[in-house]
Amino acid sequence: MKQSILLIDDNPAFCADFELQARKQLFDVHLAHNLKQGIALLTENRQIGAVVLDGHGYIEPGQTGNPEVNFVFHALHSLDDLEREQNRLIPRCVNTEQPEEFRDELKGLVQVFSKTGDPAFLFRWLRRTIAQLPEIQIKEDHASIFDHAGLVFDDHEIAELIDLIAFSHNPDLSDIPNRLSVIRRLLEQLADACAVRLLKNNPADMAGKMGVSVKPIFDALRSKMIVPGSIQKEVTRLYSYCSEFGTHIYRLQSPAYDPGIYAYRRCLNSFLEIAEYCIRLMK
Repeated sequence: MKQSILLIDDNPAFCADFELQARKQLFDVHLAHNLKQGIALLTENRQIGAVVLDGHGYIEPGQTGNPEVNFVFHALHSLDDLEREQNRLIPRCVNTEQPEEFRDELKGLVQVFSKTGDPAFLFRWLRRTIAQLPEIQIKEDHASIFDHAGLVFDDHEIAELIDLIAFSHNPDLSDIPNRLSVIRRLLEQLADACAVRLLKNNPADMAGKMGVSVKPIFDALRSKMIVPGSIQKEVTRLYSYCSEFGTHIYRLQSPAYDPGIYAYRRCLNSFLEIAEYCIRLMK
């Protein structure tokens, strides 16, 4: 699995050289020439695993004059804010022609590399640091799904699925209905992908009552012997369950049953089983 990184540097020539070296090391590289552009890329793409910061850079597009050293400190605060907003870890390091300017103030906080040194040290640090991220561990533990998840889900939905798995390790019981709603929505997306890729049909044309197409799609997959009856039955059960307990309808009285962590894990594992089976068929 390729690791994705972001370089924020105002020097186009260095960016081109860095990108070439990084791709040789099997990294996917995203480039930004100022902090605002870099934060926008990070916000949109949660697949970016780490950030490499220039030592002197521009905060806003269109700035003139010599890039300033305070760029790094603005960048670190912005990355901290984004971590809190998106509830994730964003490893970062500084790669500069003047590392001595940062080593004292950033010692123990941020790794500092020299642009004139051996880039292999930087790439080794990136690879090791990204590999330790919780979301990377989840992707590796569920490689049969995430290696080809792009066949079904966009980047935001992949991030949601990672969050669902992470949530099962440290759950907040009050948030379980919301998480069941996410499972239901991802199951709808999976069903639509199955309609297109396995049945060669428009999912909108297969919608049943109230415009819901999940059951009709999997009924068709079962009738054509594309999926076994056990998968079709599990889809029906899971979609019904998540629709009942994953809604946000205010009820006049407390429900007789509130799903707990074991019910949530059962639903999540059921979805992972269905997703793994269907993605295998699509490969």
